[in-house]
Amino acid sequence: MAKTKETLLSEVQSKVNRLSVLYDNCREANTMLSAEIQEIKSRFDEKELLYRELEQKYVNLKAAKSLSETPENSGEAKQKISKIVREIDQCIALLSQ
Repeated sequence: MAKTKETLLSEVQSKVNRLSVLYDNCREANTMLSAEIQEIKSRFDEKELLYRELEQKYVNLKAAKSLSETPENSGEAKQKISKIVREIDQCIALLSQ
């Protein structure tokens, strides 16, 4: 049952070739998956930006609605405006440090 050197060499070469093909296939798959990940990240960033824009619009709409409501609610609107002004003052103070 002893295999000849040529037979062993042939088997090794065959296995190396198969391994090389498998490696190339894995590299191609990895490249494709990396590109897909980048595309998904890009789409996620776009959606996140859209979400933040919509969230800011919602906050602005709520503020506008509270300002346009009846005079009974004007005290609440004044409180919200005061809170916003205080937050702006805090931001300015932090920036000036």
